Amino acid sequence: MQVNRRAFMGGVTAAGLVTSAQAKTRKSGGGAAQAKALSRFEDYMDQHCADWGLPGMTACMVDSNGFAGFATSGLADVDKKIPVGPDHLFQVGSITKMMTSLAAWSLVDEGKLSPDARLTELMPELSVRGGEAITLQHLLNHTSGLPNGAPLFMDGGLWTGSKPGTYWAYSNTGYKIAGKIIERVDGRLFPEALEARVLRPLGMDQSVGALRKVDRQRYAQGYEPALFDRPHMRPGPITAAPWVDYDGASGSVAATAGDMAIFLRFLIDLAGGKGGAVFSDETAARFMADPAAAPGWSEDAHYGNGIAHISANDRTYLHHTGGMVSFSSSLHVDPAAGVACFASSNIHYAHNYRPRDVSLFGCELLRAAQEGASAPAPKPTKPVVENPEQFTGLYTAESGDSFEIVATDGGVSVRRDGSVAIMQHVGDNYFACADKAFEITGLDFEMKDDAVARVWSGNVEYLADPSTGYLPVVEELKALEGLYDSDDRWALPTRVYARGDRLSAKSANWGFMLVRADNGDWRFDGDEQSAEWVRFDNIVNGKAERVIGSGEVSYRRFS
Repeated sequence: MQVNRRAFMGGVTAAGLVTSAQAKTRKSGGGAAQAKALSRFEDYMDQHCADWGLPGMTACMVDSNGFAGFATSGLADVDKKIPVGPDHLFQVGSITKMMTSLAAWSLVDEGKLSPDARLTELMPELSVRGGEAITLQHLLNHTSGLPNGAPLFMDGGLWTGSKPGTYWAYSNTGYKIAGKIIERVDGRLFPEALEARVLRPLGMDQSVGALRKVDRQRYAQGYEPALFDRPHMRPGPITAAPWVDYDGASGSVAATAGDMAIFLRFLIDLAGGKGGAVFSDETAARFMADPAAAPGWSEDAHYGNGIAHISANDRTYLHHTGGMVSFSSSLHVDPAAGVACFASSNIHYAHNYRPRDVSLFGCELLRAAQEGASAPAPKPTKPVVENPEQFTGLYTAESGDSFEIVATDGGVSVRRDGSVAIMQHVGDNYFACADKAFEITGLDFEMKDDAVARVWSGNVEYLADPSTGYLPVVEELKALEGLYDSDDRWALPTRVYARGDRLSAKSANWGFMLVRADNGDWRFDGDEQSAEWVRFDNIVNGKAERVIGSGEVSYRRFS
C-alpha cells in the first residue's frame, strides 16, 4: 500500500469519519456512489443476521482510491444488549494463515529462512513418516501430505497420506508446525513474532497475535448453537460460548474492523507486487507466484502462502475464511478492481456459517460504485436448494415407515403423518429437519447419477422403490455405532452409523463416509490420498468405547 497506514487510520477515527445516527456505518473518503454502496451493504448484513440467527457482525470495505467503509449489525453481547462497536475484537480464524505466511516470508526476505528448506532441517526433533521431502513451502501451501488436525507430538510421530508437493489437503497441523519454525528462527514466541513482523509494521495496532483470556473484555461475546448433538436449524437457539485461549499459527489473530481495513489495503498492494512494510517488492512477487492447484477448496482454486485464489462471477479473488469456537469470518480481494471486503460474526463454526456472501457482495458493490454501474443482485440470505425436484418423492423404510419429500419455495420439506416440516441444507446432500422423528439424525440423501439412491435417517434406510432391496446389516459394525464426544472445545459430538459395509460419521455441520482400510482402521471413502484415519477400540459390552481420529480422541456417551 502506498499511503501511510497510521495516517490512514487517523483519518478514519478522527476528522475524516462520517457516522450514522445509529453508529452502524462509518466511512472515510469516497463519494456518493461509495456511500450508497455502504448503505446497501449494511442492509445486506442486517438481513444475514436476521435470516441466519447471527448475534452480530462487523465488516469493512476498502478501495485503492482511499475509500474505507465500516458497518456493524446486531449485538456484541446479547444478554447485556450491547451493540457491535468499532473497537470490538473479532477472531479472524484461519485468515491468520495469510499473516503466518507473511511472517515466514519476512524471514525469507532477511535471508534467515528458505521456502525450500526441509522440515527435517528446520525441526529435526519432529518425526513424520513419509515426510522427508516436506518443505516450508509445502506447509504454507497445504501440500505437505500431513493430516488436518493431528497433535504435533504423539506416540509414533506424524505421518503423510501423499507424497509432499503432489496433493492438496488442508492442514492446520502444517500451519502449527510453520509457527514453531518461525519461533525458532525469529527467537520469539510465535504471537510476538507475528505482531512484530506483520501486525505492527502494517499499523494494525489494535490487533493481537494470540487469543488470551486477559484480553477478553475487548472482544464481542462469542455464541454457539444451543444443541450440538444434531444438525443446526437457522435461525435457531444459541447460547454464550466459553472462552478458549489459543496461540497456534493456524488461527491466533483477533482484530478490529479498522485494522482489517488496513490489512485489506495491504493485500491489494501485495497482489500488485508491493511488499510494503513487511518485505521487499521482489519478495512480494515471489510470495504471490505459483500457488498450488487446490481442487479440495474448489474445482478451479489455487492456494499459496495462506491465500486462496478463486473465481466467482467471472472475477478472480484472493480469499480466505475462518471458523473458530465462537467466531466466523471471511475476506475477499478483487485485485484487478482494487477493492476488498472483510466480515466477521460472533458465532461458532458449527453454526455452518461463514460470511462469504457478505464479503463477496461488498467487493461487488464497490466495483460497481467505481465503475458507475448498477448495484449487483446479492445472493439470497436464506439457504436455497438447487434443483429441489431431484429430492422429491415417497420413501419407505423396511419397517414400513414412510415419508414424502415435497418442493417448497427455495427448498424442500418433509411430509409425514399428515404434517409438513421444513428442511435446511447443511452440507452436500445432508439436511437438518424440523420433524421430531429426524431432528437429531437429519436426512441424508445418497445420490447416484444425479438421482436419489436412498435416504438415511441415522442407520435407517428409506427407498423410493423398496423392490430394489435394502442394504444388508453388517452385525460387526453395530458395535461401532454411537455418539462420540470430547471435552475439547474445538471438537464436535459425532454420531457414527453403520450403512451396509460402510460407516457414516455425522456432526452438526459436516459428515463423511468411512471404509475399512487394509490395516483394519477406517479411512475417508473415495480419497485414498487423505492422511486422515479413524480407529475404534476399547470394546466393552460389545461396543467401542473410544474413537481416535488422526490422533484426536473422543469417547462414547449416551449410546
